Amino acid sequence: MDGVTCHVYRDVLTRGGPEVCGISTCVSEFVRVTDHQVPDHVLLRMVPELAQGGATPSGVPVYVQILGGAEAPMAATARAAVRLGARGIDLNFGCPARTVNRHDGGAALLRTPERIRRITAAVRDAVPDDVPVSVKVRLGWDRTNTIGAIASAAEEGGATFLVVHCRTRCQGYAPPVDWHALAPVVTDLRIPVVANGDLFTPQDVAACEAACGATAFMFGRGVMGRPSLFRQVRGIAPRAPDPLPDLARLVCAYARSLAHHGAPPRARLCRIKQWWRMAAATRADAVPVFDRVKRMGDLGDALAFLETISDGRPERPVRTDPPPGPTPRPPRRATASRSGPPAA
Repeated sequence: MDGVTCHVYRDVLTRGGPEVCGISTCVSEFVRVTDHQVPDHVLLRMVPELAQGGATPSGVPVYVQILGGAEAPMAATARAAVRLGARGIDLNFGCPARTVNRHDGGAALLRTPERIRRITAAVRDAVPDDVPVSVKVRLGWDRTNTIGAIASAAEEGGATFLVVHCRTRCQGYAPPVDWHALAPVVTDLRIPVVANGDLFTPQDVAACEAACGATAFMFGRGVMGRPSLFRQVRGIAPRAPDPLPDLARLVCAYARSLAHHGAPPRARLCRIKQWWRMAAATRADAVPVFDRVKRMGDLGDALAFLETISDGRPERPVRTDPPPGPTPRPPRRATASRSGPPAA
């Protein structure tokens, strides 16, 4: 989710407040902690909600997620985030990215549960007792039978609650997700356990609950294709797929809000493509949209195309003119070029 779920995304999704959007808590993109405390200005840049009481404009609390393998800098960064206004701290021991793992972060810690315990304890001791400290993990590095030790380490370190993505690190996001492996953790731990992983529909949530007994859930990729998922699970919206025009309107609103916050056109286009890529992975009707958008090099063309979808109108023609320059000369013979003349 890193790279698209910024403060603008959190604002767009939580408008109306918890009672309207169905979201109780947001978690920031991870803040990388190396061998020193992250400076205040970096925390404020990455999590601007800190300057407004640690919540989105509509009042949904935002936890600051930090990622690293060194106890003292992690604790110091957590303390600074709370001083700036963080409503909670989330410790990321689940990121499967190879670059992150090579630098002793994210899921790399799953191989040494004792380190998870020590870092969690250091952060817990660094922030006031009334500030939640959540821990995000996976079922293990390359096998699921280590989740018991990992979960116990988080609990012993003082975690307020535990979030588990029901895959190993080596799986990445490949199927299958294993909700059943979480059942012993839900039963054995005294702290709440939050289930995560392939929760794309209300039916997925019900199946996950039946498989492991969890009653709390964290949504990530699934919301990109079904933004009303939170509301549907809470019973304040019909349990039906979000109409494609509604999704297109939301993405356009996201792009406009990015512009308001100073994002350049290229960055906005990239974010639009990322959103539709994730949506296409969870709903078939988004695939043709992504196939068109991913080839577009102009933000205006992308927004115009999405507006035709949001309005339910026939598609407008998208500019496909070749770049300025001399007109290519056709080959003398049809067999002289392997690729043939450029497409019109």
